[in-house]
Amino acid sequence: MSRWIAALAVILSAFAFTAAQDKPEPVPPRFGFGTKAQVPFEVIEVDGKDTWKVSGRGAVRVEDLISAYMNATGKRVTFDANAGRQAKATAAYVGADQGITIPHAELGDFVSSLLEGAGLTMVGHSTEKARVTSIDDAAGYARVVEINELDSLPDSEWVTISREDISDSALRQQFRHMVTARVLTESFGNLFVATGRVEQIRSVAAILARLDAAKRGTEGMTVRAYDLAAPVKATDAARVLNELFAPAESSIRSVDGGYQVTSRTTSHVGVSVSPSGNRVIVRATAADHVLVKTALDAMK
Repeated sequence: MSRWIAALAVILSAFAFTAAQDKPEPVPPRFGFGTKAQVPFEVIEVDGKDTWKVSGRGAVRVEDLISAYMNATGKRVTFDANAGRQAKATAAYVGADQGITIPHAELGDFVSSLLEGAGLTMVGHSTEKARVTSIDDAAGYARVVEINELDSLPDSEWVTISREDISDSALRQQFRHMVTARVLTESFGNLFVATGRVEQIRSVAAILARLDAAKRGTEGMTVRAYDLAAPVKATDAARVLNELFAPAESSIRSVDGGYQVTSRTTSHVGVSVSPSGNRVIVRATAADHVLVKTALDAMK
């Protein structure tokens, strides 16, 4: 009896061994979106930040492209309902045969340009949260910014600007040609609103500046951003510039047999503090910009 039990044990052990041999090994989960194995771009590091080297020609799946972008930037990117249906679509890319490096700061613009091939775009990539949408829906997600912020934003970002002091009679014809670039303009009385990519909205702002110049005689006024190095603070710099460019004007009038002197300051140079970074935004003529730079250099 014991011999039968021993034989049965040997047989069971053999079956167990055979089953273990036949069982396929588990496949490890795939991680590492943004590596060369997942997107057809070489991922390299420049100044401690991920960049992409794009070579040759090909196509990349939308969801892989966005995952690679998230890995490289640390930003959170979501799809809206319409764009989500195209996550597995492909976007074509073309790079120089010897390769071209896309700087870290321009990855958002590059990804947005590739997405256009699939009828998509990325809104909000100048912030920490971006959204992939169809190009037709992008305007609805654009955030409102000040005109003086445009120079510091990526070309492909979607934004809205507004002005409240412009008559609509002269504007409809001015911007009709920009419809093909998906720039939306509306005017209601003295309120003017424009939505589109930053690259095109800068052109809108330039036209508005020329309209201002025609009305106020301020031809040649330009807006520039000045980044300040520590220990100079933007608020202090703005105060100093406003004081320098604000000459006092006085008026005298007769009051009850006496005289009243009224003083006020006006300035042809506009200075404001940027909401992001340690910088001031200055609107002035070319000659005044030279003085602005001189004043800022003197504060170091």
